[in-house]
Amino acid sequence: MKPILYSFTPELRSKIEQHGRKVTFVPNEEIFVEGDKASALPIVLKGSVRMMRYLEPGKEVTIGIFREGEMFAIPPVFDGKTYPANAEAMEESKLLLIPRESFLQLLRDSNEFSFAVLGWMCDMLREKTAIIQNLATSSPEHRIGTILFRLAEEKIDTGPVRITLRREDIAKMAGLTTETTIRAVRKLADKGCFSIVHGKVVINSLEPLNRFLNA
Repeated sequence: MKPILYSFTPELRSKIEQHGRKVTFVPNEEIFVEGDKASALPIVLKGSVRMMRYLEPGKEVTIGIFREGEMFAIPPVFDGKTYPANAEAMEESKLLLIPRESFLQLLRDSNEFSFAVLGWMCDMLREKTAIIQNLATSSPEHRIGTILFRLAEEKIDTGPVRITLRREDIAKMAGLTTETTIRAVRKLADKGCFSIVHGKVVINSLEPLNRFLNA
């Protein structure tokens, strides 16, 4: 998906920035926690953010990773309820926080903004549905392959993609243990789906991974 912020006209982007405040978060710093009042819509200007839920003490699952130009937590901000999960910065990240009332006013005033937000939510719903299906029915290799494919597909046009996420983070996205994830990554590399360079997955082409996922 194209980052929503970059789908706006320069005029609308400037208007959006005027409504929000820019805040920088250090790695692992909490942005909000589950149960907090959803008082502001976050848009990532720089860096990356992870949303996760704690299923039980010591066990968590990543439900989304958001990068430059992407917004998240739209539904609770729209209806004024609470955030359904925790969010933290994965690296030093700068966010634009738009107060809920300003977000609602932008929806009322701008057809461009409201249709873009609606389209973004539809895309996110399709992605989450695909993730749930992947977690419910796939082998560990297929789960990991699907996640890596999704992480690389928007960047592959500019050259080889280096996946910088830790194995632990990929495991949380796949609902697997770190040990199982490490084994699955090695198996996929052995099948020629990608390379491992200095401990990181490097994807030169999506075709081998795509063939594996659709075999």
